Amino acid sequence: MTAAAQLSLRIVERFVSIQGEGLLVGTPSSFVRISGCNLRCRWCDTPNSSWRPEGTRVDIDELVAFCGFGPRHVVVTGGEPLVFPATAALVDRLRERGHHVTIETAATVDCHGLTADLISMSPKLANSTPIDGPFAARHEARRFRPLVVRALMAMPWQLKFVIRTQPAESLAADIREVEDMLAAFGVRERDRDRVLLMPECTRAEELSAAYAALVPACTSRGFRLGQRLHIAIFGHVAGT
Repeated sequence: MTAAAQLSLRIVERFVSIQGEGLLVGTPSSFVRISGCNLRCRWCDTPNSSWRPEGTRVDIDELVAFCGFGPRHVVVTGGEPLVFPATAALVDRLRERGHHVTIETAATVDCHGLTADLISMSPKLANSTPIDGPFAARHEARRFRPLVVRALMAMPWQLKFVIRTQPAESLAADIREVEDMLAAFGVRERDRDRVLLMPECTRAEELSAAYAALVPACTSRGFRLGQRLHIAIFGHVAGT
């Protein structure tokens, strides 16, 4: 790869909206979505950055300029941003210009020396693994990387888990898996308010019931209920 190519990234979309998930929910933010992912979640809500990667290469200078016209907060998402070493250069440039940068990652690959203001990790539960097909075994082998998560926790962090809320047996199984993962990651009891449970849901009309199903696990175990505010406001559409 040439030096010029290393200073560009394949981008699916860039837009200004509000942060719909995590501890900064509701915060006006610029979003930069990088195309390409090392996983293939069966419920992926951005398949054009994973299953069917789209987008065009954009110079980092252009991305920094775009964010400079928007809010202070910037979200670098994907796909999987940490697959690409050039992501670190983009984040460094943004932070040098006073932006607060959140990185959205599945936390399965090293960070290439990247330092973010918030590392938003979404480790994938077994519910993410394709049922069959050429990606099933690869995804299952890659999705759980405790040592990577522990390393990323050197930065300010949050953990988001996508949970099946129906049927009840699936909900219970997902919560058990979350607890097993937290033990492997070394998450302390006092840090459970940085752990968010989000429903596997992309239809606004289903959100209320899905949230309600997660309330008992949150109140009994000290987790936060993870909102999907962008879906509640806009629906499941690109650029929001």
